[in-house]
Amino acid sequence: MADDLTRPANDLYETDYVAWAEAQAAILRARGAGRSGLDYENLAEEVADLGKSEQHACRSQIANIIAHLLKIEFVGPPQTLPHWKGEILEFRSQLEERRTPTIDNRLRPQLAKIHARAIKGLLLRQILSEDDAAQALPNGYTWDQIVDHDWYPEPRYGE
Repeated sequence: MADDLTRPANDLYETDYVAWAEAQAAILRARGAGRSGLDYENLAEEVADLGKSEQHACRSQIANIIAHLLKIEFVGPPQTLPHWKGEILEFRSQLEERRTPTIDNRLRPQLAKIHARAIKGLLLRQILSEDDAAQALPNGYTWDQIVDHDWYPEPRYGE
């Protein structure tokens, strides 16, 4: 269930879409099948899925940001930095448009897992070396670094 279902529905819709969708799904489920002909259970499921879709999109943007931060930090060459920074800027902008307090609260604890998956993907595509992956795995990036439009890691390649 959403982290803040006590606020008025209109306010919640504007400030935390995921919490709003979950609250509306709960209300629909509570109504049950009535004489209106509405399929409350399936309506509730579809509304709840809207919030899940937003969370999935944000998780995907975070994974993209992390993968590109890793490329900047470990892969090189220097000529690719402007391209990767541009990609990160776009991913961060898309993430910012979708983020809600509920999404933040749910995805922050998943950062280590998302980071590990990003590393695994770069390893499988042979973009990141085993040595670089070993350096990157225990560290990870903080939430603040991931969402900060001006933060990028210092390149390590060539050390």
